[in-house]
Amino acid sequence: MKTESGKVKKVSYLSDLDRKLLDKKFALQFIDRDLLKYIALVLMTLGHWSLDIYKNIIPSRSLFKFLVVAEYFAPPVFFFFIAEGFHYTKSKTKYAIRLLIFAVITQIPYSLTYPGGLTLYNLFLQWNVIMTLFLGLCALIVMHCEWKLPLRLLTIAALMAVSWLLNCEWKVSGIMIMLLFALLRQKPLLRFIAYTVFMFAVDCVMVRNIPALSDYLHYLLPIWSAGVVITFFYNGKKGHLPLFSKYFFYVWYPLHLFVQWLFHIILE
Repeated sequence: MKTESGKVKKVSYLSDLDRKLLDKKFALQFIDRDLLKYIALVLMTLGHWSLDIYKNIIPSRSLFKFLVVAEYFAPPVFFFFIAEGFHYTKSKTKYAIRLLIFAVITQIPYSLTYPGGLTLYNLFLQWNVIMTLFLGLCALIVMHCEWKLPLRLLTIAALMAVSWLLNCEWKVSGIMIMLLFALLRQKPLLRFIAYTVFMFAVDCVMVRNIPALSDYLHYLLPIWSAGVVITFFYNGKKGHLPLFSKYFFYVWYPLHLFVQWLFHIILE
């Protein structure tokens, strides 16, 4: 390609694809925000309910395994929308307070479904993923505030330490994913590569070795699939019922855990 000055300008295929993805002109981008959230909610629910509701109902062991690991698709999607919501929300303070309130509300049904049930330890030292979302949003707010860089980094590290001490779901890695999604928001391909490598590194740390093939199929595959859908299929549109979908997630998360606990009690 020649510029106005007559010089040949190299065209980067990756940059062109980045531009298409950002401009939402990529042919595969047909999934809006609401649909992606509902897909994540369905898979999350299937995964959470699998052990307590239909472990003795489904005859196919392969199908049961799929349902168990399907939930790993959901958290990266939720982390992504926290990073997106940070840029679009009218009030970051109200957004953070709303997350904190629902994290506290969710903690009771979450504790009921956790091994050991409703104990003080589970209530206060085994926190649900909404608390991780809250701490991640706080980290994003700190990252973009006017404080000096050392203070911002120290505060973000403190938020990660809180997540670790509270045993929040996804702990430090959840907050780091939200930061990664926000920092590379304008570079979708690099974001996808960084996310893929990061999740592989997290899995290596968890198993203290290079993951076996079964780990790819039962853990990394749904996590990487979430990255593929976010990068290449999400079109950035809200959906038809954005306000309903917004609060449906907050209500459904504690509600589906409570239903899970009820079924566990009934089927015992």
